[in-house]
Amino acid sequence: MIKTGYQPIKSKVLVIDEGLAKLDSTFGRNTQALVEELSARDVVVVTAQSFDDGMAVIVSDASIHGVLLSWELKSGEAEGLRPAERLLNELNQRHRNIPVFLMATNSEQARHITEEVMSKVEEFVWMLEDTADFIAGRLLAAVARYRAQLLPPFSAALAKYSMLKEQSWSAPGHQGGIAFTKLPVGRAFFDFYGENLFRTDMGIERGQLGSLLDHTGPVAESEAYAARVFGAHQSYNVVGGTSESNRTIMQACMIDGEVAICDRNCHKSIEQGLMLTGALPVYMVPTRNRYGIIGPVPASDMSPESIKKKIASSPLTKNVKNADPVYAVLTSCTYDGLCYNAVMAESLLGQSSPRVHLDEAWYGYARFNPVYADHFAMRGDPAEHDPKGPTVFATHSTHKLLTALSQASYIHIRHGRDAIPHDQFNQSYMMHATTSPLYAIVASNDIASAMMDGDGGTMLTTDSIKEAVSFRQAVAKIYKRHQSAGDWFFKPWNAEKVKDPRSGQVYDFQDAPTDLLVSEQDCWRLHPEDTWHGFDDLETNWVMLDPIKVSLLTPGMGDDGTLEENGVPAELFTAYAGRFGIVPTRTTDFQVMFLFSMGTTKGKWATLINVLLSFKRFYDSNAPLSQVLPELVQSNPERYGHLGLKDLGDEMFAFLKKHDPGAALNAAYSTIPEPTMTPRAAFQQLAKGRVELVPAPKLYGRIAANAVMPYPPGIPMMISGEKFAKSDSPQIDYLIKLSLWDEQFPGFEHEVEGAEIEDGVYSVLCLKA
Repeated sequence: MIKTGYQPIKSKVLVIDEGLAKLDSTFGRNTQALVEELSARDVVVVTAQSFDDGMAVIVSDASIHGVLLSWELKSGEAEGLRPAERLLNELNQRHRNIPVFLMATNSEQARHITEEVMSKVEEFVWMLEDTADFIAGRLLAAVARYRAQLLPPFSAALAKYSMLKEQSWSAPGHQGGIAFTKLPVGRAFFDFYGENLFRTDMGIERGQLGSLLDHTGPVAESEAYAARVFGAHQSYNVVGGTSESNRTIMQACMIDGEVAICDRNCHKSIEQGLMLTGALPVYMVPTRNRYGIIGPVPASDMSPESIKKKIASSPLTKNVKNADPVYAVLTSCTYDGLCYNAVMAESLLGQSSPRVHLDEAWYGYARFNPVYADHFAMRGDPAEHDPKGPTVFATHSTHKLLTALSQASYIHIRHGRDAIPHDQFNQSYMMHATTSPLYAIVASNDIASAMMDGDGGTMLTTDSIKEAVSFRQAVAKIYKRHQSAGDWFFKPWNAEKVKDPRSGQVYDFQDAPTDLLVSEQDCWRLHPEDTWHGFDDLETNWVMLDPIKVSLLTPGMGDDGTLEENGVPAELFTAYAGRFGIVPTRTTDFQVMFLFSMGTTKGKWATLINVLLSFKRFYDSNAPLSQVLPELVQSNPERYGHLGLKDLGDEMFAFLKKHDPGAALNAAYSTIPEPTMTPRAAFQQLAKGRVELVPAPKLYGRIAANAVMPYPPGIPMMISGEKFAKSDSPQIDYLIKLSLWDEQFPGFEHEVEGAEIEDGVYSVLCLKA
C-alpha cells in the first residue's frame, strides 16, 4: 500500500484567559480543564494569557476555527472598550463568522455585556456551572458548522468530491497522483505538491462539480458568488489568464470591419483580439512624463469629437461606411499605477461606444477599499447601473494582486446598451476556454472572491495600503534627511505635500498622519497644478495614483526633463537588489517600482530599505564590482573587473546623457506610426511566411509584421501592420540606441518582444518589400 502521508486538518481553538497563568484560582483551573478536554479530543489548542498575546494570535494566525474568550480580561482596555470587546472587533474583521464562546464567572461583570457584544459571540459560558465535557462538545459542534461553511461554493464542492476517493477510468492519466508514485522522479514531484492537488485534478466530465463551459452546478454558484462580491450582473471564471479574458470579450463584441477604440497603453492580448476579430482600431494615446512613467489618456482624447476625428483621419477607418465604434477598451490602472476616474471615463467613451471594457488586470481589489471610490468599473450596486449607459466589462487577473493561482482571471459584466446575451457571449467564452481545466485554478478564484467578501476585503486592502504608505514615508524621511545635507537618496514618486480636506492643514508627505494617507483619496490625486507628477494639461479629478504601486526615483533627471550633471542609473540598483532576491516589477532609467501586494509585510519592506541603504553606501564608496556584483564580474571580467560600483554608474549615466534613450522611447510612444493594414491582415502575411527580418538601421519605411514591445513596460511601440517612418523614426532611433547600450554594458541587456538580436543589432520581422 502506498503511504501518502496525507492527514485531515485538525480543528484549532484559541483560548484567551489570564486565569491560565493562575492555576491556583477556580476560574484558572476550570479553563485549564477545558483546555485538557479539547486536547483529549484531538483538537489543537493555542493559549493566550494576556490581551496582547491574544491579539497577536488573532492577527497572525488565520487557521484557528474557534475561540474561547474571557470577558474578564483586565489588560488591554483602550478607547472606552473592554479588552474582550477589542478582541471581538478584531475577530469580526479578520475571522468572519468564527464561533466565539464568551467565558465569565462574575455575575457583576456579566451585567456589562451589551447586545452588540452578544451579537458577535456564538454562546455565553458560565465557567463555574457547566462541565468541561459539555462546553467542549458545544464548541466543537460550532467549529464543525463553521468549517462546513468556510469554503465558497466551488471550493466546497471540490473538497467534498475529493473525499470520495473515486476509482476513475478516465483522464487525467496520473489517476489522483498514483502514477507519479511508480518511479522516483514522479514520487519526488508527488511529495513536493502533496496528494490534495492531484486528487482534485480531474476530468471535466465530473457532473457533481458542474461545467466550466456550460456554467452549471457549483461552477455556476461560484460565478454567481463572484458577481455578488465584485458587483457585477454576471461573472465568468477564466483559467487562461486575463489575456484569455480580454480576447473572449473582444471576440464577443466585434466582427471583421467594425471600429474599435483602443488605449495604446494596452496589453498584447488587445492586439491579439484585433487579429482574431478583424476589427479596425483607432487609438487613444496616453501621456508620459520625464521619467518615462506612463500617464493617463487625456479626457479630451476620449470625447466624441476626438473619436470622430480619429476615425475620419485613420487610413484604416476613414472610408468605412458605418464607422460607429462598437467597442472601447481602456487600461486602468496603468502599468505605473495611475487609475482613471471610471465614472468620467465610462461616460465619455459611452458616448461613442455602447460597450466599454476596463482592463483592470492589476487592479481587482479596488472595489474593496473606499480610497479608490469612483476609480474602478464595478462600482456600487449593479441594480443601479443605467440600462441606457454602456455595457461595461472589467477583467481582473486575480492571480496578480489578489490571492488566486497563476492563470486565474475573472470577466465581470454590467449590462447596458447592446448587452450580449449569455448564450451568445458563451460561444466566444468556449472558443477560448480549455476543455481540460485545472480545478485548483477555479477553486483559487473562488477563494480569492471569498477573501474579499465582507470586511475581509477592506481589511486586506487597508493593510496593503498601510504597509505601502509606511514604506513611502520611511523612504521620504531618509530622502529629506540626506537632501538637507546636500546628499542623495531614493525619492518616492508621490505628492510632496498633502492636505487634509477636513481641517485644511497641509503636511509634508513624510510627516502626514498615516490614517490620512490611507483613507483620503485627495492625497493621491494628480492635481493639475502640482509639478511632482510631471504631466501637463491634466483634468481635475481625472486620475489618481494607486498607493500600493510604489515607484522610487534615483537622482539624475531634472524637473524640466533634462539630465543633470550627475545621476544614479536605476538599472544598477536593480542588479544589486537582485543579489538579495529582491525583484522590482519595473525599472526604467531613473525609476524602480515595487508592488505592495497582500503578502507584503513590515519585515519584507524593512529589508528593502536596508538594501537601499547598503546600495547607497557601496555606491558612494565606489566599492569594487567584484565585491558587490561578483556574478557580473565573473561573466565579464575584462569589462568590469577593474571598476567600482560608482565607476560603472558614471559610465551608464554618461551614456544616458549622451544618447538619451529615454527621450527616444517617450517620443516613440507619443506618436502613432502610420497603419497600412489591420493587425489581422499583417498576421495573415506572417502566417504565410511573407516576412523577413530587417535590422534596425534599415527599418525606415518598412511595415512591421508583429508588435514591437520594449520591456519595461511591455506595451506596443509598434502594432502589426504599422509602418516605420521613412525618416526621423523615434521607434528606430530607440532600437538603435538599445543596441549601443547592450554592446557597451553586457549583462544589462534589454528585452524587446517582437524583435530579435542579430549581430548585436535589434531586428524586426517586416512584410517583404
